Amino acid sequence: MYFKHFLLSLKLILLSSVIFGQTVDFLKADTTDTNKTYPRHIFGQTKFHFGGHFSTGVDGLEEVENNYFSAMELRVGWKGYGRKKWQKLMGYPSYGFGLYQATFFPEANILGSPSAVYGFFNAPFKRYNKWSLNYDLGVGLAYDFFGYDPNKNPEQTAIGSYFNVYFTVAIESEFKLSRRLDATAGFMFTHFSNGRTRTPNKGVNLYGIDMGLKYNFNSYVPKKGGRHLTKGQDPRPKYIDHTLPEFKPFYEYYVFAAGGWSTSPYDIENRELYYGVATIAFDVARHYSHKGKFGVGVDVFRDGSLVEEYQNKPEYKDGVPESRLWYPGIHVSHELLIHRFTLVTQVGVPLINVEGRGGWYARVGGRYDVTRKVFAHLALKTPGGFIADFVEWGVGFRMFGKERG
Repeated sequence: MYFKHFLLSLKLILLSSVIFGQTVDFLKADTTDTNKTYPRHIFGQTKFHFGGHFSTGVDGLEEVENNYFSAMELRVGWKGYGRKKWQKLMGYPSYGFGLYQATFFPEANILGSPSAVYGFFNAPFKRYNKWSLNYDLGVGLAYDFFGYDPNKNPEQTAIGSYFNVYFTVAIESEFKLSRRLDATAGFMFTHFSNGRTRTPNKGVNLYGIDMGLKYNFNSYVPKKGGRHLTKGQDPRPKYIDHTLPEFKPFYEYYVFAAGGWSTSPYDIENRELYYGVATIAFDVARHYSHKGKFGVGVDVFRDGSLVEEYQNKPEYKDGVPESRLWYPGIHVSHELLIHRFTLVTQVGVPLINVEGRGGWYARVGGRYDVTRKVFAHLALKTPGGFIADFVEWGVGFRMFGKERG
Protein backbone atom coordinates (compact mmCIF):
# COMPACT_ATOMS: atom_id res chain seq x y z
CA MET A 1 0.00 0.00 0.00
CA TYR A 2 2.72 2.44 0.96
CA PHE A 3 4.71 1.53 -2.16
CA LYS A 4 1.76 2.33 -4.45
CA HIS A 5 1.27 5.73 -2.79
CA PHE A 6 4.99 6.44 -3.16
CA LEU A 7 4.86 5.59 -6.88
CA LEU A 8 1.87 7.91 -7.34
CA SER A 9 3.71 10.81 -5.70
CA LEU A 10 6.84 10.15 -7.76
CA LYS A 11 4.78 10.13 -10.96
CA LEU A 12 3.19 13.48 -10.06
CA ILE A 13 6.59 15.05 -9.40
CA LEU A 14 8.04 13.73 -12.67
CA LEU A 15 4.94 14.76 -14.61
CA SER A 16 5.05 18.31 -13.30
CA SER A 17 8.78 18.62 -14.02
CA VAL A 18 8.62 17.49 -17.66
CA ILE A 19 5.59 19.57 -18.66
CA PHE A 20 7.33 22.90 -17.77
CA GLY A 21 5.69 26.27 -16.54
CA GLN A 22 5.58 30.11 -16.90
CA THR A 23 6.73 33.22 -15.03
CA VAL A 24 4.48 35.49 -13.02
CA ASP A 25 5.58 38.50 -15.08
CA PHE A 26 4.50 36.77 -18.26
CA LEU A 27 1.27 35.69 -16.58
CA LYS A 28 0.44 39.24 -15.53
CA ALA A 29 0.93 40.55 -19.05
CA ASP A 30 -1.16 37.72 -20.46
CA THR A 31 -4.29 38.42 -18.41
CA THR A 32 -5.27 41.33 -20.69
CA ASP A 33 -3.87 39.82 -23.90
CA THR A 34 -7.09 38.24 -25.17
CA ASN A 35 -8.10 38.37 -28.83
CA LYS A 36 -11.78 39.19 -28.29
CA THR A 37 -12.62 38.91 -31.98
CA TYR A 38 -12.42 35.12 -31.62
CA PRO A 39 -15.04 33.07 -29.76
CA ARG A 40 -14.42 30.52 -27.06
CA HIS A 41 -14.38 27.03 -28.52
CA ILE A 42 -16.90 24.91 -26.59
CA PHE A 43 -17.18 21.13 -26.60
CA GLY A 44 -19.16 18.43 -24.82
CA GLN A 45 -17.70 15.08 -23.85
CA THR A 46 -18.75 11.78 -22.33
CA LYS A 47 -16.28 9.23 -20.94
CA PHE A 48 -16.74 5.67 -19.68
CA HIS A 49 -14.44 3.94 -17.16
CA PHE A 50 -14.03 0.25 -16.42
CA GLY A 51 -11.53 -1.33 -14.04
CA GLY A 52 -10.70 -2.57 -10.57
CA HIS A 53 -9.72 -1.54 -7.04
CA PHE A 54 -6.37 -1.30 -5.30
CA SER A 55 -6.72 -3.08 -1.97
CA THR A 56 -7.09 -0.99 1.20
CA GLY A 57 -6.48 -3.97 3.46
CA VAL A 58 -9.95 -3.62 5.01
CA ASP A 59 -11.50 -7.07 5.60
CA GLY A 60 -15.07 -5.83 5.18
CA LEU A 61 -14.34 -4.48 1.68
CA GLU A 62 -12.95 -7.66 0.14
CA GLU A 63 -16.20 -8.35 -1.72
CA VAL A 64 -16.07 -4.90 -3.34
CA GLU A 65 -12.32 -4.80 -4.00
CA ASN A 66 -12.25 -8.26 -5.58
CA ASN A 67 -14.94 -7.13 -8.00
CA TYR A 68 -14.91 -4.46 -10.71
CA PHE A 69 -16.34 -0.96 -11.09
CA SER A 70 -17.76 1.15 -13.90
CA ALA A 71 -18.13 4.91 -14.14
CA MET A 72 -19.33 7.64 -16.47
CA GLU A 73 -18.32 11.28 -16.90
CA LEU A 74 -20.17 14.16 -18.57
CA ARG A 75 -18.02 17.18 -19.41
CA VAL A 76 -18.41 20.69 -20.80
CA GLY A 77 -15.15 22.39 -21.71
CA TRP A 78 -13.27 25.01 -23.66
CA LYS A 79 -10.41 24.47 -26.07
CA GLY A 80 -7.52 26.88 -25.66
CA TYR A 81 -6.34 27.66 -29.17
CA GLY A 82 -4.26 30.77 -28.54
CA ARG A 83 -6.70 33.47 -27.44
CA LYS A 84 -4.16 33.94 -24.63
CA LYS A 85 -0.43 33.38 -24.85
CA TRP A 86 -0.28 30.92 -21.93
CA GLN A 87 -2.37 28.52 -24.01
CA LYS A 88 0.47 28.18 -26.50
CA LEU A 89 2.90 27.58 -23.63
CA MET A 90 0.83 24.60 -22.47
CA GLY A 91 0.37 23.15 -25.96
CA TYR A 92 -3.15 24.55 -26.48
CA PRO A 93 -4.94 22.70 -23.63
CA SER A 94 -8.59 21.99 -22.86
CA TYR A 95 -10.27 22.74 -19.54
CA GLY A 96 -13.74 22.83 -18.01
CA PHE A 97 -16.15 21.14 -15.60
CA GLY A 98 -17.61 17.67 -15.28
CA LEU A 99 -19.94 15.28 -13.46
CA TYR A 100 -18.80 11.81 -12.39
CA GLN A 101 -20.84 8.76 -11.37
CA ALA A 102 -19.34 5.41 -10.36
CA THR A 103 -20.95 2.07 -9.63
CA PHE A 104 -19.13 -0.40 -7.38
CA PHE A 105 -20.09 -4.06 -7.68
CA PRO A 106 -21.90 -5.75 -6.13
CA GLU A 107 -24.24 -2.76 -6.03
CA ALA A 108 -25.48 -3.66 -2.53
CA ASN A 109 -22.17 -2.87 -0.80
CA ILE A 110 -21.00 -1.05 2.32
CA LEU A 111 -18.95 1.55 0.40
CA GLY A 112 -21.63 3.19 -1.77
CA SER A 113 -21.55 4.42 -5.37
CA PRO A 114 -19.80 7.80 -5.38
CA SER A 115 -20.60 10.81 -7.54
CA ALA A 116 -18.45 13.92 -8.01
CA VAL A 117 -18.38 17.42 -9.46
CA TYR A 118 -14.94 18.53 -10.60
CA GLY A 119 -12.77 20.70 -12.80
CA PHE A 120 -10.40 19.22 -15.37
CA PHE A 121 -7.31 20.17 -17.37
CA ASN A 122 -6.20 18.27 -20.47
CA ALA A 123 -3.07 19.01 -22.52
CA PRO A 124 -0.89 17.15 -25.04
CA PHE A 125 2.45 15.48 -24.58
CA LYS A 126 2.64 15.31 -28.37
CA ARG A 127 0.25 16.39 -31.13
CA TYR A 128 0.10 14.86 -34.60
CA ASN A 129 -2.04 15.61 -37.65
CA LYS A 130 -5.16 13.66 -36.66
CA TRP A 131 -4.40 12.48 -33.14
CA SER A 132 -2.57 13.46 -29.96
CA LEU A 133 -1.20 11.83 -26.80
CA ASN A 134 -2.54 13.75 -23.77
CA TYR A 135 -2.44 13.88 -20.00
CA ASP A 136 -5.70 14.58 -18.17
CA LEU A 137 -6.07 15.85 -14.57
CA GLY A 138 -9.29 16.27 -12.59
CA VAL A 139 -9.95 17.50 -9.03
CA GLY A 140 -13.29 17.98 -7.30
CA LEU A 141 -15.74 17.06 -4.55
CA ALA A 142 -17.12 13.52 -4.27
CA TYR A 143 -20.27 12.51 -2.41
CA ASP A 144 -22.65 9.52 -1.99
CA PHE A 145 -20.16 7.41 -0.03
CA PHE A 146 -21.47 5.24 2.77
CA GLY A 147 -19.05 6.54 5.39
CA TYR A 148 -17.93 4.61 8.45
CA ASP A 149 -20.42 4.69 11.29
CA PRO A 150 -19.74 2.69 14.49
CA ASN A 151 -23.45 1.83 14.74
CA LYS A 152 -24.86 1.79 11.19
CA ASN A 153 -21.83 0.85 9.04
CA PRO A 154 -19.10 -0.55 11.35
CA GLU A 155 -17.36 -2.80 8.79
CA GLN A 156 -16.56 0.04 6.38
CA THR A 157 -13.27 1.18 7.90
CA ALA A 158 -11.70 2.50 4.69
CA ILE A 159 -13.17 6.00 4.54
CA GLY A 160 -15.09 7.86 7.22
CA SER A 161 -16.91 10.65 5.42
CA TYR A 162 -19.83 11.19 3.07
CA PHE A 163 -17.95 13.97 1.22
CA ASN A 164 -14.41 13.37 -0.05
CA VAL A 165 -11.86 14.79 -2.47
CA TYR A 166 -12.02 13.33 -5.98
CA PHE A 167 -8.72 13.18 -7.89
CA THR A 168 -8.12 11.51 -11.25
CA VAL A 169 -5.20 11.34 -13.68
CA ALA A 170 -5.20 9.70 -17.10
CA ILE A 171 -2.89 9.18 -20.05
CA GLU A 172 -4.96 8.98 -23.21
CA SER A 173 -4.98 9.32 -26.98
CA GLU A 174 -7.42 11.57 -28.84
CA PHE A 175 -8.42 10.83 -32.43
CA LYS A 176 -10.33 12.86 -35.00
CA LEU A 177 -13.32 10.77 -36.14
CA SER A 178 -15.39 13.17 -38.22
CA ARG A 179 -16.17 16.83 -38.81
CA ARG A 180 -17.43 17.30 -35.25
CA LEU A 181 -16.53 14.11 -33.36
CA ASP A 182 -13.32 13.11 -31.57
CA ALA A 183 -12.68 9.83 -29.73
CA THR A 184 -10.49 9.30 -26.64
CA ALA A 185 -9.04 6.14 -25.09
CA GLY A 186 -6.49 5.61 -22.35
CA PHE A 187 -5.56 4.46 -18.86
CA MET A 188 -6.74 6.15 -15.65
CA PHE A 189 -6.19 6.23 -11.89
CA THR A 190 -8.78 7.68 -9.49
CA HIS A 191 -8.34 8.43 -5.78
CA PHE A 192 -10.88 9.40 -3.10
CA SER A 193 -9.74 10.80 0.26
CA ASN A 194 -10.77 13.31 2.92
CA GLY A 195 -7.28 14.33 4.05
CA ARG A 196 -7.92 12.91 7.55
CA THR A 197 -10.57 15.51 8.28
CA ARG A 198 -12.53 12.41 9.31
CA THR A 199 -11.15 8.97 10.17
CA PRO A 200 -10.84 6.27 9.03
CA ASN A 201 -9.13 7.54 5.89
CA LYS A 202 -7.31 4.75 4.08
CA GLY A 203 -8.77 6.07 0.84
CA VAL A 204 -10.35 4.39 -2.16
CA ASN A 205 -8.15 3.85 -5.23
CA LEU A 206 -9.35 2.78 -8.68
CA TYR A 207 -7.51 1.88 -11.88
CA GLY A 208 -8.65 0.95 -15.36
CA ILE A 209 -9.31 2.09 -18.90
CA ASP A 210 -11.38 5.01 -20.14
CA MET A 211 -13.03 5.64 -23.51
CA GLY A 212 -14.98 8.66 -24.65
CA LEU A 213 -16.51 10.80 -27.38
CA LYS A 214 -16.14 14.56 -27.77
CA TYR A 215 -18.53 16.78 -29.78
CA ASN A 216 -17.26 20.15 -31.06
CA PHE A 217 -20.02 22.78 -30.91
CA ASN A 218 -18.43 25.73 -32.73
CA SER A 219 -20.78 27.08 -35.42
CA TYR A 220 -19.13 30.34 -36.45
CA VAL A 221 -15.69 31.94 -36.80
CA PRO A 222 -14.66 34.56 -35.99
CA LYS A 223 -16.95 36.21 -33.46
CA LYS A 224 -16.56 39.60 -35.12
CA GLY A 225 -18.96 39.62 -38.05
CA GLY A 226 -20.68 36.39 -36.96
CA ARG A 227 -19.77 34.40 -40.06
CA HIS A 228 -21.17 30.87 -39.80
CA LEU A 229 -19.29 27.76 -40.83
CA THR A 230 -19.83 26.64 -44.38
CA LYS A 231 -21.03 23.12 -45.07
CA GLY A 232 -18.22 20.67 -44.49
CA GLN A 233 -15.96 23.20 -42.73
CA ASP A 234 -14.10 21.85 -39.69
CA PRO A 235 -15.45 23.48 -36.48
CA ARG A 236 -12.17 22.95 -34.65
CA PRO A 237 -10.35 26.29 -34.36
CA LYS A 238 -7.02 26.95 -35.99
CA TYR A 239 -4.24 27.53 -33.48
CA ILE A 240 -3.08 31.12 -33.03
CA ASP A 241 0.70 31.38 -32.93
CA HIS A 242 2.51 33.82 -30.64
CA THR A 243 6.04 35.11 -30.36
CA LEU A 244 6.88 34.44 -26.73
CA PRO A 245 9.22 36.76 -24.82
CA GLU A 246 12.77 35.59 -24.22
CA PHE A 247 13.07 33.85 -20.88
CA LYS A 248 15.67 34.93 -18.33
CA PRO A 249 16.04 32.79 -15.17
CA PHE A 250 15.33 34.51 -11.86
CA TYR A 251 14.69 33.71 -8.19
CA GLU A 252 11.53 33.99 -6.15
CA TYR A 253 11.20 34.16 -2.35
CA TYR A 254 7.94 33.42 -0.58
CA VAL A 255 6.35 32.61 2.74
CA PHE A 256 2.95 31.15 3.52
CA ALA A 257 0.95 30.34 6.63
CA ALA A 258 -1.76 27.69 6.72
CA GLY A 259 -4.14 26.11 9.19
CA GLY A 260 -6.62 23.27 9.35
CA TRP A 261 -7.79 20.35 11.43
CA SER A 262 -7.38 16.61 11.66
CA THR A 263 -8.89 13.72 13.55
CA SER A 264 -7.36 10.94 15.60
CA PRO A 265 -5.21 8.50 13.61
CA TYR A 266 -6.28 5.72 16.01
CA ASP A 267 -9.71 6.42 17.52
CA ILE A 268 -12.27 6.09 14.71
CA GLU A 269 -15.30 5.81 17.00
CA ASN A 270 -15.11 9.26 18.63
CA ARG A 271 -16.76 11.37 15.91
CA GLU A 272 -16.37 14.62 17.85
CA LEU A 273 -12.58 14.54 18.38
CA TYR A 274 -10.67 17.14 16.33
CA TYR A 275 -7.17 18.62 16.57
CA GLY A 276 -5.85 21.93 15.27
CA VAL A 277 -2.93 21.92 12.79
CA ALA A 278 -0.80 24.72 11.33
CA THR A 279 2.12 25.29 8.96
CA ILE A 280 4.56 28.15 8.34
CA ALA A 281 6.90 27.75 5.36
CA PHE A 282 9.74 29.76 3.81
CA ASP A 283 10.90 28.96 0.25
CA VAL A 284 13.44 29.99 -2.36
CA ALA A 285 12.63 28.94 -5.94
CA ARG A 286 14.45 29.38 -9.24
CA HIS A 287 12.34 29.88 -12.36
CA TYR A 288 14.00 27.77 -15.04
CA SER A 289 11.51 28.51 -17.86
CA HIS A 290 8.28 30.35 -18.60
CA LYS A 291 6.51 27.36 -17.14
CA GLY A 292 8.20 26.05 -14.02
CA LYS A 293 10.53 26.41 -11.04
CA PHE A 294 12.54 24.28 -8.64
CA GLY A 295 13.03 25.24 -5.02
CA VAL A 296 14.06 24.44 -1.46
CA GLY A 297 12.35 25.47 1.73
CA VAL A 298 11.92 25.23 5.49
CA ASP A 299 8.68 24.14 7.18
CA VAL A 300 7.48 24.58 10.76
CA PHE A 301 4.53 22.31 11.60
CA ARG A 302 2.15 22.26 14.54
CA ASP A 303 0.13 19.02 14.76
CA GLY A 304 -2.28 18.75 17.68
CA SER A 305 -2.89 15.04 17.07
CA LEU A 306 0.70 14.30 18.16
CA VAL A 307 -0.74 14.31 21.69
CA GLU A 308 -1.87 10.74 21.02
CA GLU A 309 1.68 9.66 20.12
CA TYR A 310 3.17 10.85 23.43
CA GLN A 311 0.40 10.77 26.05
CA ASN A 312 1.08 7.16 27.13
CA LYS A 313 4.82 7.67 27.62
CA PRO A 314 5.94 7.74 31.28
CA GLU A 315 7.73 11.07 30.92
CA TYR A 316 4.46 12.75 29.88
CA LYS A 317 2.20 11.32 32.58
CA ASP A 318 1.38 14.89 33.67
CA GLY A 319 0.47 15.96 30.13
CA VAL A 320 2.13 16.47 26.76
CA PRO A 321 3.79 19.91 26.54
CA GLU A 322 2.95 22.22 23.64
CA SER A 323 6.56 22.06 22.45
CA ARG A 324 6.13 18.38 21.49
CA LEU A 325 3.41 19.34 19.00
CA TRP A 326 5.80 21.47 16.90
CA TYR A 327 8.57 20.26 14.59
CA PRO A 328 10.68 21.71 11.74
CA GLY A 329 11.48 20.20 8.35
CA ILE A 330 13.22 20.96 5.07
CA HIS A 331 11.95 20.14 1.58
CA VAL A 332 12.73 20.27 -2.14
CA SER A 333 10.00 21.20 -4.59
CA HIS A 334 8.86 21.58 -8.15
CA GLU A 335 6.06 23.92 -9.23
CA LEU A 336 4.21 23.75 -12.54
CA LEU A 337 2.52 27.02 -13.55
CA ILE A 338 -0.72 26.95 -15.53
CA HIS A 339 -1.93 30.54 -15.98
CA ARG A 340 -2.88 31.68 -12.45
CA PHE A 341 -2.77 28.15 -11.01
CA THR A 342 0.29 26.36 -9.65
CA LEU A 343 0.66 22.60 -9.14
CA VAL A 344 3.00 22.07 -6.16
CA THR A 345 4.87 18.81 -5.45
CA GLN A 346 7.33 18.65 -2.54
CA VAL A 347 9.25 16.01 -0.61
CA GLY A 348 10.86 16.75 2.74
CA VAL A 349 12.36 15.34 5.93
CA PRO A 350 11.73 16.40 9.56
CA LEU A 351 14.77 17.81 11.34
CA ILE A 352 13.89 16.05 14.58
CA ASN A 353 12.40 12.65 15.35
CA VAL A 354 8.59 12.85 15.28
CA GLU A 355 6.79 9.92 16.85
CA GLY A 356 4.41 8.12 14.48
CA ARG A 357 5.11 10.30 11.44
CA GLY A 358 7.87 8.40 9.63
CA GLY A 359 11.19 9.71 8.38
CA TRP A 360 9.91 11.85 5.50
CA TYR A 361 6.85 13.75 4.29
CA ALA A 362 5.34 15.12 1.11
CA ARG A 363 3.10 17.98 0.07
CA VAL A 364 0.89 17.88 -3.03
CA GLY A 365 -1.49 20.71 -3.80
CA GLY A 366 -2.31 23.87 -5.65
CA ARG A 367 -2.01 27.63 -5.42
CA TYR A 368 -3.95 30.44 -7.03
CA ASP A 369 -2.39 33.84 -7.71
CA VAL A 370 -4.80 36.44 -6.29
CA THR A 371 -2.34 39.17 -7.29
CA ARG A 372 1.24 39.15 -8.54
CA LYS A 373 2.53 38.86 -4.95
CA VAL A 374 -0.34 37.26 -3.00
CA PHE A 375 -1.54 33.67 -3.46
CA ALA A 376 -4.03 31.26 -1.89
CA HIS A 377 -2.68 27.86 -0.85
CA LEU A 378 -4.45 24.48 -0.58
CA ALA A 379 -2.42 21.29 -0.18
CA LEU A 380 -2.35 17.83 1.36
CA LYS A 381 0.52 17.14 3.74
CA THR A 382 1.40 13.48 4.20
CA PRO A 383 3.84 11.68 6.53
CA GLY A 384 6.08 8.77 5.53
CA GLY A 385 4.12 6.11 3.70
CA PHE A 386 1.75 8.62 2.15
CA ILE A 387 -1.22 8.18 4.46
CA ALA A 388 -2.91 11.60 4.68
CA ASP A 389 -1.82 13.76 7.62
CA PHE A 390 -3.85 16.95 7.18
CA VAL A 391 -5.05 19.52 4.65
CA GLU A 392 -3.42 22.98 4.63
CA TRP A 393 -5.61 26.03 3.95
CA GLY A 394 -3.49 29.15 3.73
CA VAL A 395 -2.31 32.36 2.14
CA GLY A 396 1.17 33.41 1.04
CA PHE A 397 3.28 36.36 -0.06
CA ARG A 398 6.15 36.38 -2.58
CA MET A 399 9.00 38.65 -3.63
CA PHE A 400 11.15 38.44 -6.76
CA GLY A 401 14.85 38.62 -7.49
CA LYS A 402 16.36 40.21 -10.58
CA GLU A 403 16.24 38.42 -13.93
CA ARG A 404 19.57 37.12 -15.16
CA GLY A 405 20.63 37.88 -18.70
